[in-house]
Amino acid sequence: MIQIFSGNFAKVAVACSEAKQLYQGNCFESMGRDVGGRFRGDPGEAIHACSNAPGGASRLHCLTGAVQDSFWDRSGQDHALLFCKILKESAEKNICYGTIFTRAPQILSDKNDLQAFCSKVEGPFRKQCLISTGL
Repeated sequence: MIQIFSGNFAKVAVACSEAKQLYQGNCFESMGRDVGGRFRGDPGEAIHACSNAPGGASRLHCLTGAVQDSFWDRSGQDHALLFCKILKESAEKNICYGTIFTRAPQILSDKNDLQAFCSKVEGPFRKQCLISTGL
């Protein structure tokens, strides 16, 4: 849809909202991956682009897709951490951190790398990082 709507995320969000309920979550997560690709390295802009999604679950799906896109390899870990840190809503922060904590062991296979990753997580989520990554 990003090609159909020439990169206009507002139009993509409308189209996702008009899809059958069963497909909306996948549609918004896919939109988020496109958002993440477009604004890689700029989490503030990616988060802003996800505001085209309606609030609630649709926005959470977009944010999930966007933060996943920022953390495909070890070089993206700091962008992913910043992405989660600058979110304000607790539901958004929780889904964001949950997403990157799940990805971290897939990308950072060394225990020391995982420990270093978790040490950079903002305080309230650090323990969750250690538990989620098996440390």
